[in-house]
Amino acid sequence: MRRTFSFFVAALAFCGGLSASAAIRVTFPAERQRLPAVGETYVIGSVDPRGTEWLYVNGVTTDVYRTGAFLAMVPVKPGTNTLTVFRGRERLVRTFVVAEQDAPGSVRKPAPVLSGDDPRLGPPSAWQTVGTLFSNRVRTEIDGGDTAHYLPAGFVLRGAEVKGTTWLAVWLEGRLGFLPKTVVRHRPELDVPPRRQIAPDPARGFPDKPPFGRSPKTVRICIDPGHGGSDAGARSPHGWCEKDVNLMQARAIRDALEKAGFQVLMTRDDDSFPALYDRPKMAYDERVDAFISVHHNATPANRNPRQVRHTTSYASTSNGLALAQCIQRHMAPVLAPVPNAGAQMKSYAVCRNPAVPSCLLEVDFINLPEGEAESWDAVRQRKVATAVVLGILDWMSPPPGQSGEGVPGED
Repeated sequence: MRRTFSFFVAALAFCGGLSASAAIRVTFPAERQRLPAVGETYVIGSVDPRGTEWLYVNGVTTDVYRTGAFLAMVPVKPGTNTLTVFRGRERLVRTFVVAEQDAPGSVRKPAPVLSGDDPRLGPPSAWQTVGTLFSNRVRTEIDGGDTAHYLPAGFVLRGAEVKGTTWLAVWLEGRLGFLPKTVVRHRPELDVPPRRQIAPDPARGFPDKPPFGRSPKTVRICIDPGHGGSDAGARSPHGWCEKDVNLMQARAIRDALEKAGFQVLMTRDDDSFPALYDRPKMAYDERVDAFISVHHNATPANRNPRQVRHTTSYASTSNGLALAQCIQRHMAPVLAPVPNAGAQMKSYAVCRNPAVPSCLLEVDFINLPEGEAESWDAVRQRKVATAVVLGILDWMSPPPGQSGEGVPGED
């Protein structure tokens, strides 16, 4: 019980003094909130944990967790829905709106541009990039696809406007790709580069392997607390924001890394919001050895977080996946019995760093009572932080039979 109260005291102090013992509070769905077309939705909120009366959500008896948080799944229909929550003499009524089902085929993507002979392409000419490395991503398709190249500002390349779109078709190394026209400017006075122009390597000058055998004192780690500022991220049953618990966990990781001797940079150390691509850009510009983004998960409206709760790590490159796998091996036992979904490949913006091994940690689900309580617990935050340090040390360990660049712990 003492741990429960300490959890509330710490969380309330960090999150601005929200009352843990107020009358009925529903965090999701909010009043008049518009939900996508779903057949059911989760409802999360909180009540006074000291109460003894039964809690009813739309007439269904609902358990109250030891912290006062609750979770219920309720059926919904298109249009306006009414939510009624009552406990003893307290009652809360609110309405929210569920969208109609989308008509099949209502959204059509433009037909792909498959070759330089496509009639939608204008005449080729010279274009110059004006965005940053992380906005100048040559894509394999218009409005999507994989990243084929990262281009620095000022790079001149062969391009042709794609009629009826805001995209530019470009040729690099004999292959067709696409850039948003917002990151280039037309330079008709320059010679048109050839189709087989070689793209610059953004990883040139960066190590091609982990810092095997190096002392932590020589290794630089960038920690990114996800979200921040006006971007609150997910919300917990008590209405606390993901951005806040991300920062708390990130600070614990920073402290543990510094105690182990690592050099640590933070993309934010307050309630600010660095732009999405400014986060990997900082890691790139500072030439750090690894980048770790810290997040906490939540489900879509129609998924029960208690049924899908898990912990996982994501990466978008092979070198990032190696880092994520090492961290996840140590983090999962700390979070047990939360199911472990392992390290996975997924195209997240902060992980698509072409030169710095990068991963994103999804520690737990905070839109369910158990996940909320554990995620804001300072003891578990420190255990997770220690697991991250151990994972990084494993990542830095030379493979069997391969010598490193020094002995860990030496200058």
